[in-house]
Amino acid sequence: MRSLDYLRRQSFRNKLKIAFLAVILISVLMTGGLSYYISAVTLEKNALKLTQDTVVRSTQIVDEKLNKLMLIMMTFMISQPFYDMLKDAASGDTSGYYTHLNDLDNVFSQARIAEPLIQSIYVTTPIGEFYPSSMNRNRLTAFEDTFLYERIEQEKKNLWVEGHEDMLFSGRERVISLILEPIFDFPVSDVYIVVNIREDGFRKLVQGDSGTGASSFLLNAQGETIYSVKEPLVRQAVDSGNLRDMMNRPEGSQSFELNGKAYLLNYARLGIADWTMTTIQSQAGVLKDMVYVKWLIAGVALAAFAVTTLISGALTRYLLKPLQGLLKVMKRVENNDLSARFESGSGDELAQVGFRFNRMLEQIVVLIEEVTEAQTHKRSAEIKALSGQMDPHFLYNTLNTIYWKLNLQQVGPSQKMVMSLSRLFQLGLNNGQEITTLSKELEHVRQYLELQSSCYEGLFSYEIHVREPDLSVLSIPRIILQPLVENSILHGFRDLVNGGRIEIEIAGDGERWTLAVRDNGSGMDEDQVCALFWRESEKGYAVSNLIRRLQLYYGDGAEFHLDSAPERGTEIRISLPRKEEHSDEQS
Repeated sequence: MRSLDYLRRQSFRNKLKIAFLAVILISVLMTGGLSYYISAVTLEKNALKLTQDTVVRSTQIVDEKLNKLMLIMMTFMISQPFYDMLKDAASGDTSGYYTHLNDLDNVFSQARIAEPLIQSIYVTTPIGEFYPSSMNRNRLTAFEDTFLYERIEQEKKNLWVEGHEDMLFSGRERVISLILEPIFDFPVSDVYIVVNIREDGFRKLVQGDSGTGASSFLLNAQGETIYSVKEPLVRQAVDSGNLRDMMNRPEGSQSFELNGKAYLLNYARLGIADWTMTTIQSQAGVLKDMVYVKWLIAGVALAAFAVTTLISGALTRYLLKPLQGLLKVMKRVENNDLSARFESGSGDELAQVGFRFNRMLEQIVVLIEEVTEAQTHKRSAEIKALSGQMDPHFLYNTLNTIYWKLNLQQVGPSQKMVMSLSRLFQLGLNNGQEITTLSKELEHVRQYLELQSSCYEGLFSYEIHVREPDLSVLSIPRIILQPLVENSILHGFRDLVNGGRIEIEIAGDGERWTLAVRDNGSGMDEDQVCALFWRESEKGYAVSNLIRRLQLYYGDGAEFHLDSAPERGTEIRISLPRKEEHSDEQS
């Protein structure tokens, strides 16, 4: 209450100044808070996008590496030494075991040279084991006693096995294994190829150098890491069991909490194995730069408030002015005297209000003039609105015909159709002008008939007659003849296979001239005539649309006549008054 009493005792100038300061303060606080929020959201979004892009690139790299490894092993399996060994394994012939062991050693070496990540290659067959001579086989463990054998026997398909200690060779190094079953044109069984990849090398390939501060790792379908992970954050996230549920959703980015802290998760699935590339990073780490942004926004807000406080004092001095003169002007305007203007030589507070009132009056006068002018142009705008359509069926049919003619190597006719379609669009658009000349309109309908003749080969022929050459320069709204010939083709000739005929005749008679379109089609009864002229068409230019356009342009001077009966064709005759010649003659 005391604050309200204080405001009531202030002068109008001080009230206005206080109001300005209150509005400015609220605006600055809202702008600063909103700016900080938008910056934080944008920074987090960009960090997630950057990390997601990095994850996708890393996924592609790992996929390419695994695909390369698969390709190397496919090359290994189609080599001649392997093929010879496989034939003996299929027949159970053990006599050539040492020969095969020696021959395969070179193929093993080539595969390891082609891909340095390969730690070892092991082949088990009914006639014995095969592996590089440089490797020391762990004789204490048979392949059938390992979990690798159990896995491949259960799944019976090419299999990627997560990181584990190598049980087949001495040293017990940690590896990631690929188990393959060869497929050949002769029956073979109990032959498996085990390719061991160095876990350390594979880990470095996955982690790479993202540059985002995120921890990268691979998870299998059960939400377990593919290889041993040392980072505590990754270990805690995997052990929590939350990752498996989150990664059942589509690829992308998510946020989650771990030990009371917020983290951002990005993941993308590999194409060659049922593994998921995953990264985790701290949300606080992503938003650490927002501390500087927060203080920067606070500083800018304070500076803006100080400046606007000074400006508000100056504005209040110019906005106040004696009200009496402004009221007199308002009374004159109230009596429809729009020439009244506020005048003041003083510099008191309401002077600016008066000046803006003058500007409002000037705008009202301009608006009245614009409304009057808009009424003048309304008919022209309605004409353009009615003509701004294109029949998609005709375009689809034309392009489809061009496509099949090209398939049939009919290049010449296809080129002709493309040129006709281009010319049709050029004449139809008419550089954005609604009014064209009769010569251009006839050229437009000629191109349309040429296209339809190509689409409906042999269906019809056409003739165009201009009885008086000087009629060609008369002005006419564009696309007048096309709806009429389109009606002849689509309706008049719909039951014909050939023999259709269209005749277009242009003739003059003193102050008027006529356009006539005749065809020898199936004709129309009275109901069909009503449907054609007075109902809206669902596709292309309706004839009723054409009638409205001509009435908007020529008024009552446009006359329409139709002569049609079933089985004796149709004639549509349009009689129009002569207009001035179209001056905007453009090709």
